[in-house]
Amino acid sequence: MEHDAKLARLVIGLRGLGLLRQWPFGDAAEADAELRTIADMMDHRDDLPLGEVFHFDSLDIADGYIAWSETYDELANPLVDVEQRALDPILSDIEPGDALDVACGTGRVAAILSALGHRVVGVDPSEAMLDRARAKGLDATFRPGSFDALPVEDASFDLVTCALALTHVTDLGQPFREFARVLRQGGLLVTTDVHPIATCLGGQALFRRPDGSRAATTNHQHWVSDYVRAITAAGLHIEGCVEPMVDEGYKVGLRSEDVRMAADVSLTGLPLVLIWVLRRGEESVDDVVGERRSDEQAGGAR
Repeated sequence: MEHDAKLARLVIGLRGLGLLRQWPFGDAAEADAELRTIADMMDHRDDLPLGEVFHFDSLDIADGYIAWSETYDELANPLVDVEQRALDPILSDIEPGDALDVACGTGRVAAILSALGHRVVGVDPSEAMLDRARAKGLDATFRPGSFDALPVEDASFDLVTCALALTHVTDLGQPFREFARVLRQGGLLVTTDVHPIATCLGGQALFRRPDGSRAATTNHQHWVSDYVRAITAAGLHIEGCVEPMVDEGYKVGLRSEDVRMAADVSLTGLPLVLIWVLRRGEESVDDVVGERRSDEQAGGAR
């Protein structure tokens, strides 16, 4: 499906968000100045650069990642930069073992895990992405597979990672059950995702094709409570939660000066990424599911 989006919608929307974040205790004179800036932008919203219209195609996950695979490693991604700065020290503290990188894409995290001494298997539903990963010659094995049914044995990994991918699923339950299934007792799961605050403010998976045309795949919004329900239902235990914020590095990575200026007043200090560090306990996934069903049946009997 084709879409048109005017730059003015993004820039003026961000400036308005910045104004709202200062309500009601912010400096009144600064608020008035910002209101005048927004009013001037409204008067010139059809003039360039605010009047620039972005044409893009909305693609499903399969088609989107086929198209994105050609440029995924070539274009700067400020979201990935923020995520990786927070992820690197977490992974560095984990003892090497058997590691599964789910939704591995072109192998960004698989390469980190391999360099840290893990024996790595990468799984991704996109053969186009896997081809790019294999071409890098990493010391890892790559297999096609989805969140719903990971192509690996039960309790076969010490570490599972999943980076910036769960936002593409509509239901978190099955992925976390699969993560728990393939983890050994005491094993760790580290996931990163687009923060729900960022998603609800328009953070979507926009990218450029090699010819410069734009496309996007949908990021679904999952609140923190949605993750917690899925995590606990799968029998996983929360060991850590990190929320990297929008910072100067992120804003420098934005291509448009108008967007950078708007982001400075609106997004600074808001969470951009959500990182979970989870551990599989002694109980099995079947035990957890069985206990939940028993509780539900007991409740129905009452």
